[in-house]
Amino acid sequence: MERVFLDANVLVSAALKPESRIASLWELPDVRPVASPHVVEEVRRNVTTPDAAGRLERLLAALAVLPTEPADFEIADDPGLPAKDRPVLLGAIVAHADVLLTGDLTHFDCCMGRTIEGVHIMLPGEYLRSR
Repeated sequence: MERVFLDANVLVSAALKPESRIASLWELPDVRPVASPHVVEEVRRNVTTPDAAGRLERLLAALAVLPTEPADFEIADDPGLPAKDRPVLLGAIVAHADVLLTGDLTHFDCCMGRTIEGVHIMLPGEYLRSR
């Protein structure tokens, strides 16, 4: 089973656009979507319309959420992410994710296509095309 850690922007897209390709992630065989409390909190702040919030809760119910937010630790080959994005990578590492999906090119561009501490970072569309 491939563990796929989702950044908040991926979950927001799936909740706001149920017809999007990213929403199909939950239907892929042998894929386990994963998030952290940090990601869940951020996405709940950003998805407020009743329809989208309902879809979001259904999506969240079908993924694994880390029980606690990981403490900060040293990352080999640290990419130097901003403080607000570092918890996303830390969560993916602690979750033993195979892949971290993010659409945040502003902050994660330095990481795209790289594998850091065993986690391969990629765009959602790229991941879905590979499946």
